[in-house]
Amino acid sequence: MDMSFMTIFDVIIGILGAYLLFIGIKGYKKGEVDPMLVTSDELLKCKDIKAMSKELMPKTAIFGGFCILFGIQGLLNDTGKLVVSKAVNAGFLIAFVVIYVLFSYFLHQAKKKYIQ
Repeated sequence: MDMSFMTIFDVIIGILGAYLLFIGIKGYKKGEVDPMLVTSDELLKCKDIKAMSKELMPKTAIFGGFCILFGIQGLLNDTGKLVVSKAVNAGFLIAFVVIYVLFSYFLHQAKKKYIQ
């Protein structure tokens, strides 16, 4: 297997996605927000951690699921196991950027709403 930069990048995206999916589900169930998303200092200023968790952690899990999907697609494409057209690759890249921007927007909104 060729361990090119893009292959390593795809693996990292997939692992990040798995972690985000895990903390999204765990945080939602426990009513917590992971310090990876919101710093410990910000959490101390949070007026309602459970409400912030309920709003933010499902979105985190969804973003994590998409990261897993993008990592798998990129890895399969880079290793030649699944060859797709440049248009499909461009579509995945655009979708990833759009989903990342949406997640960042939701994270910013939640911080603005719950952290003072």
